[in-house]
Amino acid sequence: MPQLKTFAGTRRTRHPLDTLERISRHLGEYGITRLADVTGLDVIGIPVVMAVRPLATTLSVSQGKGATLTHARVSAAMEAIELWHAEHAVPKAELEGVAAAELDLTYTVTDLEQVDGSLLTDRIRLDWITAEILTGGETLVPRASAHLGMTGTTWRGHHLSSSSNGLASGNTLEEATVHALYEQIERDCTAALALQPISERVTVDPESVTDPYCADLIRLVRAAGGRLEITDASLTRWRGVACFTCRLWMPDTGAMFGGAGAHASPAIALSRAITEAAQSRLTFIAGTRDDLDPRAYRDGTAQAPRAEPATTPWSDAVKAPGSLADTDAEEMDRLVELITTATGTAPMRVDLTRPDAAEDFAVVKTLSPGLAFLPRHELPRSSR
Repeated sequence: MPQLKTFAGTRRTRHPLDTLERISRHLGEYGITRLADVTGLDVIGIPVVMAVRPLATTLSVSQGKGATLTHARVSAAMEAIELWHAEHAVPKAELEGVAAAELDLTYTVTDLEQVDGSLLTDRIRLDWITAEILTGGETLVPRASAHLGMTGTTWRGHHLSSSSNGLASGNTLEEATVHALYEQIERDCTAALALQPISERVTVDPESVTDPYCADLIRLVRAAGGRLEITDASLTRWRGVACFTCRLWMPDTGAMFGGAGAHASPAIALSRAITEAAQSRLTFIAGTRDDLDPRAYRDGTAQAPRAEPATTPWSDAVKAPGSLADTDAEEMDRLVELITTATGTAPMRVDLTRPDAAEDFAVVKTLSPGLAFLPRHELPRSSR
């Protein structure tokens, strides 16, 4: 099993240049016509790249960010590749029009992600595919939970959420799975944060952050005239996993831009939150993403974060970090145990990797019944 290596803001089994070389040979196969460096459209300077897929049946523009332009190119390309797989690589249904009540499932189907106002019950007839239970064995899952795209001709009802939550890629199958599970834990944390009163939320003083890479990111934002509002969204049930949300505000727009991240390393979790917020701002500036809300372009829609420093220092937020695994297999096993303990149900995985690309990268969709998820991945503010 490949050993994990630490790079700025991330841990991977391959150097980003190696990953970029491997995925570049496949870009045309997935309809990616362009990787565009849009970093210079903003004044902050955090690298952001967009990947363009003109024939996508979901989003035709995906974004990526990272410590360097290479990191950002890899991130953008893999985001687009993930979506292609969710559109085209989900297996055909093995069972069609069967209700969950007629099946011997290892979970409760209504614990899966659902759209607002869902009418799902265990009597609703669905199409099913096989998924691997990450503690061992197999089970059936609704195909609609893994498939994305607007090409279907059959009405499927207002039930399951077809989201990218748990859709992830990596250099190996285990790396992709770890990324997917961390994403689902992150979304569970931010959903819980939305229910927490503002007065009880823990905000972190950006000036107290001592991790060199995160401190550099904060300096870039400060130098550009921006403000950051960092919230510790970690939940006690995710032992050894840090989660942060970040709100970025700058005086040249009337919008607030958010990001979130979860990882055993608090520094990696925070770096993901900050760079995602910067990526969201550049997405707004470029204006090319399909699902942008036009209300974001109205002046005065967001207040700046409070001017006074937050009372919680970084040292308090990281006083109980998790131990870093040597391999993705070890980290995957740890996350599977945490999720199974928290929900009472083992997470499941649908491997979407194409055989001809398996030596270069992997794509998975994980399903974790019982974990919360906010529609459109909205991030609640920690102050007003």
